[in-house]
Amino acid sequence: MSNIRLFFKESLSLNLVSKLDKSQSHYISKVMRIKENEIFSLFNSSGEWEAKVLNITKSIVEFEITNQIRQKENQKELWLAFSPIKSNYFNFMIQKATELGITKFVPIIFERTVVRKLNKERLEKVIIEATEQSNRINIPTLEDATNLEDFLKSSEMNLIFTDLNSD
Repeated sequence: MSNIRLFFKESLSLNLVSKLDKSQSHYISKVMRIKENEIFSLFNSSGEWEAKVLNITKSIVEFEITNQIRQKENQKELWLAFSPIKSNYFNFMIQKATELGITKFVPIIFERTVVRKLNKERLEKVIIEATEQSNRINIPTLEDATNLEDFLKSSEMNLIFTDLNSD
């Protein structure tokens, strides 16, 4: 079986015939050079599925689900509340935290936070790519930015704080 693994937003089930979107079709046919009748993996909240390429046209790949590989994972909640940082380090942090098993990202805006606006669409793309790469099934959620006071009021779980500059 191929190592190609993609996130698929729509519902997946056995014997389902569907099509990848244009960007995923381009990736799988032009970049990875997959051919008809070859196998790749799709995953979403319902689990991970084996898919067989039925047809490749200029811009669309049609596939059929042939087998369920894994069911959805039941995992403990692990949140990362953080102050947004500059772009290159921020993407790296999101990627590595996703690979380590974070289930929810909560950006917290402090008085001295430099980066106050987040490109949520870009960050969700980084999260999906890291999930594909790390062989996870569950995609972490990205919450809207909030301040610390509101976050602490709304949270009903045990919290652990770290500070690199503390003694």
